[in-house]
This record gives sequence, C-alpha cells and structure tokens, in this order.
Amino acid sequence: MDKLIAKKISILFASVIVLVMSSCVPQKKIVMVQEPDSNITYAPLEKITNKYKLQPNDYLYINVASPDPKLSVFFNPQSASGTNNLQSQASFFYYMIDDSMNIDFPVTGKINLYGCNLETAKTRIYNAISQYLSDFTLTCKLASNTFAVLGEVNSQGQKTMSREQITIFDAIAQAGGFTSYAKRSEVKLIRKNEKGEAQTYKIDLTKGEVINSDFYYVYPNDILYVRPMWIKTLGFGETISLGLVTSLISLYLLARSL
Repeated sequence: MDKLIAKKISILFASVIVLVMSSCVPQKKIVMVQEPDSNITYAPLEKITNKYKLQPNDYLYINVASPDPKLSVFFNPQSASGTNNLQSQASFFYYMIDDSMNIDFPVTGKINLYGCNLETAKTRIYNAISQYLSDFTLTCKLASNTFAVLGEVNSQGQKTMSREQITIFDAIAQAGGFTSYAKRSEVKLIRKNEKGEAQTYKIDLTKGEVINSDFYYVYPNDILYVRPMWIKTLGFGETISLGLVTSLISLYLLARSL
C-alpha cells in the first residue's frame, strides 16, 4: 500500500513538473524586436502629421497673427476680452471639427476639412483667411492628441502623446510597460480609417519588421489592447517562484522516503 501511495505521489509530482515547465515563457516570446542581423537598417517613415487624416470631434488649435492687432481681433475675437488669464485666452483658439468635417471659423465661416491631414488643413484655412487678410501668420496644430492602452500593461487608460510623434514602444512605455502576462506577439490596434470606420490590426512586437510597418507610429485616437498569455489562467508568471520549486522537491523527497 505504501508503495502504491508513493507511486501515486511520484506520478503527481511528475505531472506538476511537466505543467510548470510547460508554463515557463520562452525568451523568444518576451524579447521585442528580434533580428538575426543587428546591423539591419530601416527606411525612414513619413511623419504621422502627414499620414493622419483628421476626423470628426478632433480639435485644432488655430491662431492668426497680423502686424495690425486690430485686424487680428477679427479672427481671434475672444483675445480682446481683456482677461489676464493666459490659460483662459488660449482656450479660445480651439476649434472642433463637426460631423460634416467643418470648423466654424470667425469671419470666414465654415471651412471644410474632409480628407485633410494637418498640413492640407492648414493650407485650406490659410486660403480661406487670405481672402480677407493679406499679411498674417497662421499657427495650426492638432490639439486632440490622445490614445488609449488597455490590457496587460501596468497603467491602463487614456494617454496624452508626450510629443507630436510617438512610436508604439513609446506608447507602451507611457502605459508603464508590459505586465508579466503580456502577449507581446499579439498586440491589437484599433484605428479608424478616413470614413470613420474602426479597423483592427494584429501587431507582433517581437518582430523587427514592425519598425517598417504602418503601425510603428501611434496616431491620435488609436486604441492598443495587449492580450494576456494563456498561462495567466493557471496563475503562473514568467518565472517559477523559489517557494514552488522547494515545495515540489520536498514532495518528491517525501514520496521517495515512503
């Protein structure tokens, strides 16, 4: 009977060992940008300000400056309110793009920005103003520069771009990096096209080819979702704890002694 019990414990021990070893995460699944040649070069990518198409509910910061302050007031009417609060004054220069892709701009009226990136939008706005003003400087920037990161990262939620152009690795870093369960080979990106339709893409961050892809840079309004590894359901992380290994060895020695 004792031998039968010992045999059962040994089988149980072997099964647990197999389960634990199969739950270990190989290095190739957690190392990003794996390349056989460390000297590989990547083609320069176009700035996202040229590739990103403006969408409804985007905000633009627009400011018109003229040598004659009296003329500038017509295009920045709230700047003449007399307030000394610079933050309050700055808020008047934000214009939302409506569902028809128009902004309602002082003097010129509605300006349609359908199909525009930031550069072409600036050109359209400049041409509209130039019909009323000959000497002026136009500042036009994208104000709604946020994205979201969900899933297996240490800080989920909506993030603001730290600069005008950030990479997907910058975005993950802003979210506190991956958790132990993050499936780096299957990161989902949800991005709207020019028609406003959401499209989903799967990105493998363990491959160096991501740097030359259309997903290397994060666009405003992008959503990143990092899937968990299947071992999360088993309660194992990237490494086996020393306590677990010690317990298994003790169990095996107990079985042997019986």
